[in-house]
Amino acid sequence: MTIPDPTARRLRAHVVLHGERAAIRLRGEMDLGTAPHLRRAICACLGQHHPCALDLHLAEVTFCDCTGLNTLLWARQEAADAGAALVVRGPLQHGVARLLSVTGAEAVLGPPLAA
Repeated sequence: MTIPDPTARRLRAHVVLHGERAAIRLRGEMDLGTAPHLRRAICACLGQHHPCALDLHLAEVTFCDCTGLNTLLWARQEAADAGAALVVRGPLQHGVARLLSVTGAEAVLGPPLAA
């Protein structure tokens, strides 16, 4: 299921279910303009499907600013509150990987796992 949004040219979120796991495949930019779309997709996925784990596939995320980073950290807490583990999947684009590394967010989110 693809969640339509006016920012879809800049960020696409495609939800795929795998048994008790849910995956959100992201493509595009995670920034101030697209963060609300991502938050809605995560809330909808957790609220409707109640997965035991939520995989965020970031391999096709081409840009992430501090708002996108904050959204990833928020997603981790939302998933935990819903009883699900958040798993970041890659490989990450260089800029995204660097942002997670430099800010220390990789230590909180865990290293990205292969898709």
